[in-house]
Amino acid sequence: MNDNGFLWYRLVCAPGFGAKSIHYLWEQLQQQDLTLADLFARDEAELQRRFPAIGQGRFSRAHFANLLDASREEQLWAEYEALTEQGVALIGLDDARYPDLVRQRLRDDAPPLLYARGPLGLLQQPGLAIAGARDVAEAELAMTRAIAQAAAASGFNVVSGYAKGVDTAAHLGALEADGTTTCVLSFGLRHLSLKDALQEQRWERNALFVSQFAPWEKFSGANAMTRNRLICALSWALVVVKAGPEKDAEGRMSGTFNAGASALEMGLPLWVLHPDASASPAPGNAALIERGGQPFRSAQEITRRLEALAQPQQPTPSAGEQMSLF
Repeated sequence: MNDNGFLWYRLVCAPGFGAKSIHYLWEQLQQQDLTLADLFARDEAELQRRFPAIGQGRFSRAHFANLLDASREEQLWAEYEALTEQGVALIGLDDARYPDLVRQRLRDDAPPLLYARGPLGLLQQPGLAIAGARDVAEAELAMTRAIAQAAAASGFNVVSGYAKGVDTAAHLGALEADGTTTCVLSFGLRHLSLKDALQEQRWERNALFVSQFAPWEKFSGANAMTRNRLICALSWALVVVKAGPEKDAEGRMSGTFNAGASALEMGLPLWVLHPDASASPAPGNAALIERGGQPFRSAQEITRRLEALAQPQQPTPSAGEQMSLF
């Protein structure tokens, strides 16, 4: 049971161990010239000596007794085998397939483990993220599909959140143009079902499904916000089609606005549909432009910006490694 993917799965499933404590362990393992397998080969006393911050301060919920609990090992191994048999790749921080941009941009917040189904080569390909509201007019959906088709024609992988509305239109537009798309999920892969709109497209060859959440974890608003940061981290730029206000009258945050703010924080180009070009102008769009987003009015403008963004190295995405879905 020393498969590296399983060891990462065992680590992230250990009660009390979150992203920050796992990043601390990983950094310390590298500094001490140890591997993840070494972590599970040592006893509790030695681990505490080597990694004294565990169980203390901000890592107070993490305890090596939970990590080394042998009573859960067989159950976790059965879960891991079931996932791999279903075509799920478990990609830890030390895996060559782990996206370099995610490591660089999210640093200690980078998901320690990614669950992925589909052409894994897309994890390293230049991506254009597209975000927008669930409830939008047909004109805005058509604009989204045109942008995704333009991105595919320019050699970019289209990255979005697999939600209703703009997200689905973005995935669909890329596939209609025989391009590729990455669907970043706000829930675990066990809850994944293929949307009807994608059934007639070449999704099995050209669509990658990625989640940072445990396979059984259900959708939540908090997961959606976390997922937005991964969407941005995977991409070279973010296009916002329609965003609500940062917070509505009831204090609920707009996921699309949150994605735009995350892109600005990471230093990504943020391209926001100008309110004048929208069928129903969104207050969030104007606010994101005020914060530094660059307005656009057509898919043709996005094409020109992608051409400039790709210089001096023209991206040439390929579908990469193949895995069966569903």
